[in-house]
Amino acid sequence: MIYTRRYARIGIASKGIVYFLLGIMALITAVNLNNALKNEEEIIQWIYQLTYGWFLLLILTIGLTGYIFSRIFLTFNRYDYDGTTSKPYYRRVAYLINGLGYCLLLFTCISVLSGTYDQDDPGYKFMILQSTLGKSLVYLIAIGLGISAINEWWISFSSMLKKMIHSDLMSPVQYKYLLFLGRVGRFSRGFVFAVFSYILARSAYYDLQNIPEGADAAFAFINANSGAFIMGSIAFGVMCYGLFLMISGRHRNIPIKKPLF
Repeated sequence: MIYTRRYARIGIASKGIVYFLLGIMALITAVNLNNALKNEEEIIQWIYQLTYGWFLLLILTIGLTGYIFSRIFLTFNRYDYDGTTSKPYYRRVAYLINGLGYCLLLFTCISVLSGTYDQDDPGYKFMILQSTLGKSLVYLIAIGLGISAINEWWISFSSMLKKMIHSDLMSPVQYKYLLFLGRVGRFSRGFVFAVFSYILARSAYYDLQNIPEGADAAFAFINANSGAFIMGSIAFGVMCYGLFLMISGRHRNIPIKKPLF
């Protein structure tokens, strides 16, 4: 399973790139350098427009596929970060939801690469909030994000973060600062999840036609209600989370083992 773990680590690092760029864009907006606030889909298009952007986006697509694969695999694999085979079912569900959540971003990458992406087609968003089933789904996603926010805050203060990292190839100082990045990053990510959860629930409750597309909506809400300083602090934390994922990819504990069940 060594190659499976390596592929999963590449996926984690790829996810870190997206979060790091998202944090940079939000931080630029917070300090009023320009109107740079972008969501995940806009970041994908920005990467594609760079010189050799298609190649960078292809690598990112492969990496995201690896990350989704690792989440799905961990859903059904018995082993947990502490090496035990008694993985609780709520954590399995969390892995599954997390993996499925990144399928939309992967679909965007593939659509941009294939030239079939249409940013101006809001049809599916309008249809979602016009049906009872669609609104119920939005509420469920909002609840899931709220639970994920609590989970992120718990991980940021608990010993679970240490179990996610192999410290054998790092010095004590490197390990200390990597954990610091992880704690700050996961706490900030939890804050974004909590705000985004509220925005989604509010959209469904008031029958709004425009469903917020990504974390940019949470940043904009934070900026409007708490000011640029708070928004900049959260954006910096999201950058820390992206750096944590990129740096820790090599040292990440990937509990992918047999048997699956």
